[in-house]
Amino acid sequence: MEATGGLQGHLRLVCAPDDRGRPHLRQQSFRAPMHISKPHEDHGTLVVNVVNPTAGLLQGDVIECDVAVESGARLLLTSPSASRAHCMASGRAMLRQHFRVAAAASLDVWPEIFIPQGGARYHQRTLAEVAPGGELLLGEMLAPGRVASGEAFAYEQLRWEMDLQHAGSLIARERYTLAPGTPGVDAIRGAFPHAYYASLYAVSPALSPVSDCWAAIHQLHHARAWIGVSQLRTGWVVKVLAAGSLDLREIVSRIRRELYASLGRPLPDLRRTGVC
Repeated sequence: MEATGGLQGHLRLVCAPDDRGRPHLRQQSFRAPMHISKPHEDHGTLVVNVVNPTAGLLQGDVIECDVAVESGARLLLTSPSASRAHCMASGRAMLRQHFRVAAAASLDVWPEIFIPQGGARYHQRTLAEVAPGGELLLGEMLAPGRVASGEAFAYEQLRWEMDLQHAGSLIARERYTLAPGTPGVDAIRGAFPHAYYASLYAVSPALSPVSDCWAAIHQLHHARAWIGVSQLRTGWVVKVLAAGSLDLREIVSRIRRELYASLGRPLPDLRRTGVC
């Protein structure tokens, strides 16, 4: 069932090196509920904050996101605050994402946490294509809901679809649907009553399962934050399940620092506080 009647927004960006080799937005277009702040460069990476100026995603909202990074450029796509999906009487909100990374290019997708409120229905579909020699960090964080308001796992349904391609071949495919009372959600709640989740796909020629980074991430596992790391044909996938939001943020921040150290460069400054 496709969502109808809401905002039909989009975000289209092309990041490329300028005449001096610095990353810049060669093309940009956006429409509500999407907006971008003024980009800034840090350590050779262009940082772009994507903002939803509305209260959040509502019934019928559909967003199309298309981001390409050309050879020689590095882009970090993030957001300044949590995104929310509100209660929906019927229908759903939907986000379709397409990320393309050229050879000798880098894209880091790291949005703030997603909070599905009571009664929310949300569908996210992602296709990421990475050329040989390209680099992608594709991450997300998911809250169980508005925990302080007693809405943990009170959403109606969350549906995720993700395909990751490298050199034209599929190297990862993820499909899952979360709904209260189903085995998937019951398993998560069995680990932690208010479980917070994070996922990070990493594709880079610099990553190896025998590296110090691989071992260091494994060693971050503890009683309040469970971590799993698996090798893809080209790259890794890191999954985190944490007891609370602070536990999740702390562990994800450390994982990202380890990954950037392995890539041989510092984390770009997001120019905001309290966010990894």
